[in-house]
Amino acid sequence: MNSIKLNVRQSMLDDNLLCMKMDQFLEQNDVLSQQKFKVITCVMEALGNVVEHTTCQLEDIIIILHCDSNMITIDLSDNSPFPPLNEEAACPSPLSLSGRGLWIIQQWMDQVKFQSSATGTHLKLSLLRHE
Repeated sequence: MNSIKLNVRQSMLDDNLLCMKMDQFLEQNDVLSQQKFKVITCVMEALGNVVEHTTCQLEDIIIILHCDSNMITIDLSDNSPFPPLNEEAACPSPLSLSGRGLWIIQQWMDQVKFQSSATGTHLKLSLLRHE
């Protein structure tokens, strides 16, 4: 299993470096374009949710991507208190200003686990690889 750990910084977002590093890692692991798009979009949605809905600073967020021949796994950890979420987000109305990101994550990922951790909150996303 190949892995990459990314410590989030504002400069990584400003320079689009976070997306480029994820894309490069997924490319090196021969992940299909459609799946790269899903992974990067879901990570950025999850990251946006942490920043928007918690007091967590970017520097306190860690993203780890794991890739093997069968599965892509994303671990996103932060130090925010664990907020309980609905099991399944409903598709928001077209005029809704929020809720779309969580719904997209739940629709595109094969498995979504959101749990409390010793240091705060841990989100684990899994996507089966398609050849």
